[in-house]
Amino acid sequence: MRIKVIVPVSTDVWNEMIREAYEKYKDPDTEITVVNIKKGPESIECTYDATWAELEALLEAEKAEEEGYDAVIDYCHSDPGLIAMKEKLEIPVVGLHEASIHLASMLGRKFSIVTVGGENVKGPKLDRVRLYGLENKLASVRSVDIKVLDIKKDFNRLVDALYQEAKKAITEDGADVIVLGCGSLLGVAKILQEKLKVPVIDPGLAALKMAEMLVKLGLSQSKKAYPKPYSKKRTK
Repeated sequence: MRIKVIVPVSTDVWNEMIREAYEKYKDPDTEITVVNIKKGPESIECTYDATWAELEALLEAEKAEEEGYDAVIDYCHSDPGLIAMKEKLEIPVVGLHEASIHLASMLGRKFSIVTVGGENVKGPKLDRVRLYGLENKLASVRSVDIKVLDIKKDFNRLVDALYQEAKKAITEDGADVIVLGCGSLLGVAKILQEKLKVPVIDPGLAALKMAEMLVKLGLSQSKKAYPKPYSKKRTK
């Protein structure tokens, strides 16, 4: 099984970290390729950023199918271009947000998304939950005031800030499952789960296992739901 992981930002700073995590958690017969886009934002923290990333990520996904990959992972919790990828590709396409909140909906009655990026990220996160039909299972969206590009600067501060918001999500908002709302928070879920005593979902790992499962079961997105785009001239 060959899976292409598309990181829809114009920096490769996350690539090796993702590759290492996936090598640890993937099935033995899974081959992982991690790439980032060449044009677009450095990070995605709002709809504006996601829109900048969508076309390049979509073209990279099309290339993956041409190259013979078995699945594509759209590696960002904003799922930029995910619906378009599902329309164009025959192979399964999995986004971090979609995979993580559907998994969360199976593990408890209410989940909260806890993430980085400040107030900018809250609206787009809520929009995605509504799009995926799980608003009735959402307890809250909480975000700490740490930018995505600053995640690596102080890991202990990052974990503590996320812990404080996740604890409030449980005690004040009624969440019984926590979803981390950024693919760059690798290594945090296990720490928080031990502290909080509820399931904490790493969206990148959720997407990996979902993609592997779909390939093994011979399943992909329905072309009745996501019909192939008509052929026409499209100028890049």
